[in-house]
Amino acid sequence: MKWRARAISARAKERANISFFIFIMFFAVFGVIVLTELLLLERPNEPARARYNEDMQTWQGRTETGSEGGEPLPPANIPIDAVWQPVAGTRFRFYVYSAYVERRTVAAVRIIAATKTRGADPVICRLWLPDNRTLTLKARVKAIRENWNLKYSATYVLCLLKDSGVKPQETVGGSISVIASASPNRPPTNLLTILDTEPQTGIEETLHICVKPFHYSYARDEWLVEWFEFNRLLGASHFYMYNESLSAPVGCLLDYYRKQGLITLLPWKLPIVSKAEIRTEGQFAAFNDCLYRSMSSAGWLLVIDVDEVVLPHRERTLLALLTSLRASYNPPSKAPSAFLFRNAFFYLRWEDDKEATAPLTTARKTRRWATPHALKNRSKYALRPRDAVELGNHFLWELAPGASSVGVPTDRALLHHYRIACEFGGMNCLTVPSTVDRTAHRWTDELQQRINTERKSLTIACPT
Repeated sequence: MKWRARAISARAKERANISFFIFIMFFAVFGVIVLTELLLLERPNEPARARYNEDMQTWQGRTETGSEGGEPLPPANIPIDAVWQPVAGTRFRFYVYSAYVERRTVAAVRIIAATKTRGADPVICRLWLPDNRTLTLKARVKAIRENWNLKYSATYVLCLLKDSGVKPQETVGGSISVIASASPNRPPTNLLTILDTEPQTGIEETLHICVKPFHYSYARDEWLVEWFEFNRLLGASHFYMYNESLSAPVGCLLDYYRKQGLITLLPWKLPIVSKAEIRTEGQFAAFNDCLYRSMSSAGWLLVIDVDEVVLPHRERTLLALLTSLRASYNPPSKAPSAFLFRNAFFYLRWEDDKEATAPLTTARKTRRWATPHALKNRSKYALRPRDAVELGNHFLWELAPGASSVGVPTDRALLHHYRIACEFGGMNCLTVPSTVDRTAHRWTDELQQRINTERKSLTIACPT
């Protein structure tokens, strides 16, 4: 019996020792992870680095190939616009894309960037003015608020002109670089052209459209012709688009419209892993680049996806709708600067409308959700660019002082969202309460004529 008691006691001690060892090892591993995150330089894995280098050979060598033990990044010598360029010497990846004059909220040069959502590296700005003056400016890094708590975020870098003696207008046409504060004397590895944002005269009745980056080799060329021509019927005169990846037919189609002056098509190869590290292809950087890029030339900007169309219920065009909505406010100074449209899904798996008079998607697919989504949930919006500061996907995060946004009643307009699949997978979405909405039929005949005309030209421009 004494022998058995000693054996039991020994086993109990052994289990206690093992438990204590596991406890200690857990905290040791946890500590290593925390220290790695806080103290070590972040470097992308080798396969990803090799892939990005291959993809970005046309970027004048401005790629993030340098890190500990690697080749230093080459200096930037020529100012360029709309290309992701690295900031060297930072602990975390840091890229800049475009630069704009900011006069409203603060005197600054506003740079569209992408970097760590929290704890971003401090940076400064080096400014070269058209009159050959060179200045070093303080900078403020501000994550764009819609970032889904991912590691990286679309970001603003505000290069502050306060106490510099330089007025915002004087920076137009100049060049600017973002430099790590830890390496202020290092040659800059990025150089951006500063673009103006002052609204031109005579643009009040213009409508431009902004969409998020094309990705996954977007290939819906047939639908895209219908989408373009429908939006042109509704009053859109220019489109801003970002190319992460396209199929060859879509690429040819966009080039066809670009040659007509209808599209600004910009490269979009951001070396941060989409969805895992940053929200879908860094789309919030694209939205806000589009905002500032259009500010000097667009009276109105409509932010939608390429499977969405906003249809007015009384007017024939969106410009007429927006003019009418603003005119209903008295005094005019109280008129909102942005209007939000509620979303309704038109699932493409629902049956075709037997009353459709043309084989168009917008004519055939008329069944939609009976109750549209609430505002700011899947909604999209039109805005006066001059009055906006920061855009999100479904609503505006920040307007200029004195500006406001409101929702549009569904009896005036609705966002038609022609979705292929259920948003959460499966087929359950097809069982939601639905109704038939033939608003799009108001434009069907004219739309079909426009599409027929464009397709004749496309058979020559883009032979299959």
